Amino acid sequence: MNLTPRETEVLDALCDTFVPSLAFEKDEDPALFSMSAKDLGVSSLIADALDKIDPAKRDAFRFFLKLLENPLFIATVSANATRFSRLSQGGRERVLQRLCRSAVPQLRSAFQGARSLVMLHTYAANGTPESDALLSAIGYEPDVNQKATAPRIPVSNLGSETQVECDVCVVGAGAAGSVVAAELAASGKNVLVVESGGLWSDGEFDQHELIGMHRLFREAGLSGTRDLSMSILAGAGLGGGTTVNWQSCFRTPDDVREEWAELSGCSFFTADSFSESIDAVWRRIGASTDESEVNENNAAICRGAKSLGYRWSTIARNSLGCDPAQCGNCMFGCRVGGKQSAATTYLMDAIRSGAQIIAPYTAQKLRRTGDKATGVVGFYADPHGESRPLTIVASRVVLAAGALETPALLMRSGIKSLHLGAHLFLHPTVAVTGLYSTPIESWKGPPQTIVCDEFSNLSEGYGYRIEAAPAHPGLMSVGIPWKNARDHRREIQHVRRAAPFIVLTRDSSGGRVRITSGGQPYFEYRPGKEEKRLMKQGMSTAARMHHAAGAERIITLHTARLIWERESSGSIEKFCKQIDAASTSPNRLPLFSAHQMGTCRLGSDSASAVCDESGAVYGLSGAFVADASLFPASSGVNPMITVMALARHVARGLARGE
Repeated sequence: MNLTPRETEVLDALCDTFVPSLAFEKDEDPALFSMSAKDLGVSSLIADALDKIDPAKRDAFRFFLKLLENPLFIATVSANATRFSRLSQGGRERVLQRLCRSAVPQLRSAFQGARSLVMLHTYAANGTPESDALLSAIGYEPDVNQKATAPRIPVSNLGSETQVECDVCVVGAGAAGSVVAAELAASGKNVLVVESGGLWSDGEFDQHELIGMHRLFREAGLSGTRDLSMSILAGAGLGGGTTVNWQSCFRTPDDVREEWAELSGCSFFTADSFSESIDAVWRRIGASTDESEVNENNAAICRGAKSLGYRWSTIARNSLGCDPAQCGNCMFGCRVGGKQSAATTYLMDAIRSGAQIIAPYTAQKLRRTGDKATGVVGFYADPHGESRPLTIVASRVVLAAGALETPALLMRSGIKSLHLGAHLFLHPTVAVTGLYSTPIESWKGPPQTIVCDEFSNLSEGYGYRIEAAPAHPGLMSVGIPWKNARDHRREIQHVRRAAPFIVLTRDSSGGRVRITSGGQPYFEYRPGKEEKRLMKQGMSTAARMHHAAGAERIITLHTARLIWERESSGSIEKFCKQIDAASTSPNRLPLFSAHQMGTCRLGSDSASAVCDESGAVYGLSGAFVADASLFPASSGVNPMITVMALARHVARGLARGE
């Protein structure tokens, strides 16, 4: 993005306030502390990234830059009525500290958004002598992209067509869309899959953090709720979330299936047919514990759980012939081919059965003839990046764009329902980090192989699970609270010894997907009272597990972070009481979501749902939904298997002509 000279000036100052060159002191690495955002070219990286994020958030960030250069505004958060870029380093730090602690939610949101941008583009980038020296100083050596052995996903080449016809158009080539395409193509249907994300596969995967985030995640890895209080990690591209997830395979819990059947009035959730779909998906993607090698990050969970007598288990992974030395980079695409993603399994099955893929294709709305869906209207970008209108004519349209995009597409198509976009469940996730005496290197080895589910069913199926997070430096730096520049750099210096435990909370208080006047989706979500209670309890559990596993230091991610140190802090229970008393207000405790569910819930009648039990959209024949937006409630476990099983259920019904 081309910023104005004034915007560039204040952005440079902002980046160098978060990451200035510092005179190194005792026990501080000279290369790490002397490097600045200016040395690393962070502001230009951010300017480029702004083109990849939601326009409303981009405009809000530019407004924030303008606000910082307003002397009257600076006078309200500083002793000086001058432009931010004219303040001293200390003066600029004090302004940011005031914004971080502000009682005004919008200012806290602006601070957190700016901080995330700067930190990600400081510590996730590599490939220059300066950035490689910075990462080397913290013990992180980015892997060189190894020779690729993963399959290439072929995409159709279009000529000058403005209209394409098929039997079934599937919108989205992720977990759900790939399954639907495979099932329907195998039944003899002429299937066309459209995908809005990138086309990267096999040797095109770049396993360096910033490139991987920019290419394979929604909004270049910078997606979030409207107030930026929760970061949303959602895959974008062939395979969707299954290309970038951590390969954790969980069957839909029996109590969740029973709850969903009762809540929705759809008995198939507890029927043998749905169990068969779960089993079929499990087999096709090779889910097993055979390659669930336990790295140091996951071993810490295991030690802590064993010591405290908590229930734990080994996580099955959709892995077949993975190279453990490469597994830490699998969230940026698997070049080996061992990761049995939806793209390398079901989508390839679909292609072998005659299905075609058109990408990148942005679906704008459904093509309608009265109350019947007859295709999709959107834009196709050719290999040269030129965008042009392209209409897909189909007798059936299956929406599998995910719980964030599918409801927006239906809204733009004129569908009205009280439940459309509602019931957005996100599994709000918080992290507690333990620092150990020996290297952890959470970015190496299979990402998630151990889960502690002792507290997964505290009240009628609701609770939380403790899992490991395979954090690379960029993501780690975003999670670390920023007190001041030196303090943050000191924490970064120790990330090699850090083990991030995440608390995955099953939520019952849903948020909502809405669209702007221009049709762009945005997301509103606030954890309810029960979610906040579970998150606090989960953070205390994670802290106890770190303590039992031998951590020397334990840190929460509150903006006013809490710290326990084995040598000086005393009782771990006292620390847990501090966690319970700490604020969980928006942008005072960073939240994350890698699971988006609900928003087009299915049910037995249109008064309580958007779709019926076959996935058919109420009030619009020919339109179906097959992704996680169908969930009647959150799943409580990593939802990949459930999503794919539900997609198979919808596809089988379509194949039978139901």
